[in-house]
Amino acid sequence: MNRFPPLPWLRRHPLAADSILAAVLASLAVGAHWNAQIPNHGTAPNTLGTVLVTLTALPIAFRRRAPIVVLFAVCIPQFVVDVIGFPNFGWMGLMIALYTMAAHTNGRQRAVAARVFAVSATALLITGLVERRLAVGDFVSAFVFLVGAFILGDNLQRRRLHIAELAERAERAERERELLAQQRAHDERSRIARELHDVVAHSVSLMIIQAGAARRSIATAPLQAEETLRTLEATGRQAMDELRRVLGVLRTQSADPGSVDASLLAPQPSLRDVRDLVGGDPNLPIELTEIGTQPDDVPSSVGLSLYRVVQEALTNVRKHAGQVRHVSVKLTYGTDRVEVQIADDGRGASVATNEAGHGLVGMRERMSLCGGTVTAGPRPGGGWQVRASAPLVDAAVPV
Repeated sequence: MNRFPPLPWLRRHPLAADSILAAVLASLAVGAHWNAQIPNHGTAPNTLGTVLVTLTALPIAFRRRAPIVVLFAVCIPQFVVDVIGFPNFGWMGLMIALYTMAAHTNGRQRAVAARVFAVSATALLITGLVERRLAVGDFVSAFVFLVGAFILGDNLQRRRLHIAELAERAERAERERELLAQQRAHDERSRIARELHDVVAHSVSLMIIQAGAARRSIATAPLQAEETLRTLEATGRQAMDELRRVLGVLRTQSADPGSVDASLLAPQPSLRDVRDLVGGDPNLPIELTEIGTQPDDVPSSVGLSLYRVVQEALTNVRKHAGQVRHVSVKLTYGTDRVEVQIADDGRGASVATNEAGHGLVGMRERMSLCGGTVTAGPRPGGGWQVRASAPLVDAAVPV
């Protein structure tokens, strides 16, 4: 059997919760009015007193909808009750209304309402003190309770605004991270496109040379010309696949073609250049291991992508791994795939913070373009490991 959950229900229905609070306060106020002793210079309970003490509580039902209006709607009958001298429940409703005004309003209206209330309440308390209708202890306690109610409500509002500001900052930071990740992915794709452009240009140049050789030998050496044409056909197919990848990358807006770095005119590296890359830093203890024999027909896009993965992984080791004693680079050549694994014994946990950066984003972009995969993460026992794998045949990429 389902039980009625009062607290969640009251949170979802604030008007109902405030109405129940107002009814409880009104009942207590009426009971105190009729059952309390008549104070000195006071007035006996009657119908007018009952109406007035009821009015000091009933407006609380709308305290969160109109805090300032409710404050003065409670303040006026409460002051009349105190001036006439009716026995009452005290200033409980007034303190709740003051707390609500401080917690749920801001700006100039709140400042004006607080000043008006402070002046009115102070004048009433001093008048009661002078006319000996209010003891000094009651004066001090009333002052402390009213100021405390306002401070409590003000602190609650400040805390609420602070939480809202923190949430807004977190949301803005998240949007900035997303935009930065998109920009880095865009820059990486543009760089990949420029590199693949060089690869395709090399293949097309080779096709032109092969076509010229076939044309010159077709009459005197038809068999040699036929073999040259087969090579030309294979080169053309490979160039077409590379061109499809270039077009796929360039579906997003590319960088300004007018700003060309001179380094982009150099030949693009391949798997064979990994040896030079590994041996290029004498300060980093790198061990290169090759399993199997590197095929001669590794697609240039695959070789370039795997080279860049090794390059980026070693860069991350230098930047983030701290003091390392050993870095291993393992190349494994299979019958249909080639795999590269880079592992170090440095601070793997600190490198994890770079996963959302452009380094691993660029690795994934590259490997997805050539039909491969890449994974990165901490090693068991410490350190960091990057593993990439790609097929030795071009993956079909639709234009």
